[in-house]
Amino acid sequence: MPKTMKALVLHEIGKLTLDEVPVEPLRPGTVLVKIKACGICSSDVERVFINGTYHFPTIPGHEFSGQIVAVGDDVDESLLGRRTCVFPMLPCFECPSCKKQQYAQCSHYDYFGSRRDGGYAEYLVVPTWNLVLFDDDLSYDVAAMCEPAAVGIHANGLANVQKGQSVLVIGTGMIGYVCAAFASQITDKVIMCGNSAAKLELAKKYGWETIALETDNFEERINALTDGEGVDVVMEVVGSNQAICNAVAAAGPNSTIVLVGNPKADLTMEKNLYWKILRKSITLRGSWNSSYNDKQNDWKTALDRLKGGEFDQLITHRFPMEESEDAFRVMRDRNTFSTKVMFVME
Repeated sequence: MPKTMKALVLHEIGKLTLDEVPVEPLRPGTVLVKIKACGICSSDVERVFINGTYHFPTIPGHEFSGQIVAVGDDVDESLLGRRTCVFPMLPCFECPSCKKQQYAQCSHYDYFGSRRDGGYAEYLVVPTWNLVLFDDDLSYDVAAMCEPAAVGIHANGLANVQKGQSVLVIGTGMIGYVCAAFASQITDKVIMCGNSAAKLELAKKYGWETIALETDNFEERINALTDGEGVDVVMEVVGSNQAICNAVAAAGPNSTIVLVGNPKADLTMEKNLYWKILRKSITLRGSWNSSYNDKQNDWKTALDRLKGGEFDQLITHRFPMEESEDAFRVMRDRNTFSTKVMFVME
């Protein structure tokens, strides 16, 4: 067991430094994961530069994979050497939602990378319950995309896309691409909407229609693509006021809107747009995190899909932790094309 490790520590808003810190000791039912790759989520940008975490200091990072290098006294030693992703939520297992295995709705959860130390580090002690093992033929950096992929898969499940339906995905980040990719397995009428021309060009390579908010008239483009009927399903993965209003504006009669994006601020909506929700009988569904239980495991589905290689190209930048300033500069620069920026530790 190593005694210390390098980690990116958030001491206060805007102050993220590479420090030498103690490695947490193993406990019963836990393993030590040597982290090989950790994605930078857009929510990490807000944690580091805008909102902070639940306490300081904190090691951020919740999209990570690695290798099991040590096990607790009561843990099967056959896990040693295995590759694993990590489900970042640590539920209480006692509240009513946990009793139903609806862990994403836990009332008293902990969380790697925001409420407790996470994956911007060389090592992390993880309960065996949170391990999502994968085979050696999948790279660590691609496997680290399992968390956002599972979030997109979960949103698709709530949307209940049917063959022949039209689907609009608002947002061109990693989760948006996963939402569109899984929808396109069922229907050939997929539209991606966003601001980045480069990201929309990538969407076209996947065979999807696009709406460029900077140059297209949104409602005119929706009408042209749906013969004026509006779309059957919207997955909104931005969280901005405009994105949510666009979702309602694009929705057709008896459609479904799945809200995935974290809200950026308080939201407002024009009365006539709200009337549309009522008069068109639009169903609004919230989507939070992913399903991780005995009956439905979005993480295993995500790993199976990641093996196909279609999402490899979404990793546009890889940095060592020593270059964290450059990594976050890429994330924050709207003029730099990026979909998934990754810390790699090997």
